[in-house]
Amino acid sequence: MTLVQLRVFCAVVEQGSFRAAARTLDIAQSTLTQAIQGLEGELGVTLLNRSHQGISLTAVGERFLVRANAILRDCELASQDVMQSRGEDEGNITLGVTSEPLAELLLPVVKRFVERFPRVQVHVTSGYTKMLIERIRDGRLDFALAPLAPQVSDVDLSIERLYRSMPSVIARKGHPKAHVTSIRDLVDCEWVSIRPAGIVGGAENRLVSLFNTENLGAPKVVLTAESLLETLHIVCESDYLTIEPRVLSELTLFSGALTSIPIREAFDPRDVCLVARRSAPFTLATQELVSMLVSYSRLVHGPAVRSTAG
Repeated sequence: MTLVQLRVFCAVVEQGSFRAAARTLDIAQSTLTQAIQGLEGELGVTLLNRSHQGISLTAVGERFLVRANAILRDCELASQDVMQSRGEDEGNITLGVTSEPLAELLLPVVKRFVERFPRVQVHVTSGYTKMLIERIRDGRLDFALAPLAPQVSDVDLSIERLYRSMPSVIARKGHPKAHVTSIRDLVDCEWVSIRPAGIVGGAENRLVSLFNTENLGAPKVVLTAESLLETLHIVCESDYLTIEPRVLSELTLFSGALTSIPIREAFDPRDVCLVARRSAPFTLATQELVSMLVSYSRLVHGPAVRSTAG
């Protein structure tokens, strides 16, 4: 098994066809096909299903893709680490973030980091915690900032708990129930929730859990949206409510249109965490960004909640 074979395999999956992958890698399609066949022959399994409709991963191929991506990313990081050790501050950092730490941590810190490391490219992926952790495991993300329940601990992940998440009921400014103080006063309201394709849970589960705790039945979730921006736009233009981090209603972009309803009941606890693969050490530049994020978190929120490494 060679790195060339792994790159070819990952490129075929990413591009969706042998022809597109051959163009991307600038190699002959026959060479690419031979590389995949050689890899499958060496492993003794079929990694890709071929049909007139295109290619798809077999069950074994799906597992192999996770490993292949992680290996290729580790090789890239090893090269970057050597360059950065020589004083050549180049490379790239890929990180994942949910909406709360994006606003609370990343935005205040990243400007200072970019000024110090102008030749290091930072790529930010946003999404739900589950999706981000999957991308950490397969090597597509170096680390993520995301909320986790207090009891979550995985042996393959390093989890540093930074501060307690602060969810809130978000409504438009001027909402008729903007000043109520109990979730019971919102039992007849209608809700909108983020629900990306293929993702179950998230903030909607916390809303359902709170309603169950208070014996209020099921909340009236009448709309779901793919993204945070769509959800907040709907809330701004209607009397629908949503559950999102309180900090969002305080951002310049939304503070004129949104407000946080001050209910006294508490949602299920979550800690904003810095999550990474235990087996993948950071490059020097990535470690510097992580240190800056942790230091800023402690400055704003105090000492970490607690740390778990698996």
